[in-house]
Amino acid sequence: MNVIEIILHEFPLGRQEVERLIRTAPSRYKVHEIEKRNGRGKRTIAQPTAEIKLLQRYLVDRYISNLPVNDAAKAYRLNHNILDHASPHAKNQYLLKLDFKDFFPSIRAVDFIKHLRKYSALSREDMKTLSRVFFWRPKGQRDLILSIGAPSSPAISNTILFDFDSAVIEHCIKNEITYTRYADDLALSTNQPNILNDAYIFVEMLCRSLKTPKLTLNADKTVFTSKKHHRQLTGLVLSNAGTASIGREKKRTIRAMAHHYKQGILSQEEHGRLRGWLAFMMSIDREFVTTIEKMIGEVAFQKLMQD
Repeated sequence: MNVIEIILHEFPLGRQEVERLIRTAPSRYKVHEIEKRNGRGKRTIAQPTAEIKLLQRYLVDRYISNLPVNDAAKAYRLNHNILDHASPHAKNQYLLKLDFKDFFPSIRAVDFIKHLRKYSALSREDMKTLSRVFFWRPKGQRDLILSIGAPSSPAISNTILFDFDSAVIEHCIKNEITYTRYADDLALSTNQPNILNDAYIFVEMLCRSLKTPKLTLNADKTVFTSKKHHRQLTGLVLSNAGTASIGREKKRTIRAMAHHYKQGILSQEEHGRLRGWLAFMMSIDREFVTTIEKMIGEVAFQKLMQD
């Protein structure tokens, strides 16, 4: 069965409805803007409508989950988290942090189709159908691009970067460098002095030479650092002892918030912040979360996490 026939089999829709849905899918997005965290400009969020989200989730499981993803990619994968991205670099002396500029929007439907031609046995028509379901057409533009806001975008970005990640890994193995990527955040580390400059040049040249996808490094976010300095990676602190955590200061803040919660003087807004931090910590430091639970009591802890 082709993609349209599978959709017809799995969803209570007629053929004309499915064909119209797919034809108009690139325009079925609700668009809004949010301030970037650094305060420099705005980020465009394009969220597909409910029916397109439903199709995207189903088709990702059916087709995208079978495509290759390099093990260096740590984001958006089952049983992987930012600790898996940060920990491999904690013991190394020197660290290079890189960032892609406009990561999701730089990935186009044409990149996706080229990737499918290389790594799948899908027909040309099925490739076209999937690209229309997964990619957004901004108003006034011809290209279909990956949107920030679609549930399918993370998985697609990971497999699209398979060739890129593989090329970087090959270079890093030859030069005793550790490499991981968490979405648009790249980390390279080593104990060998003076080789990360060459690694930076390699990655920059790789971005320029790749025709698909067209990736660009964000020069403003390029950071060379070492154990002589305070090192952070995707929000985690890399200690000189070779561990990765949220750091002492943040733990102290969370303990203070938990203490205020226990006393009943933490604001409702801060309830949400504390709950968010504890949910985040569950995946990277369960022992710390257990100490907070003991501090405020099991009943109070459960109430906080369920509010």
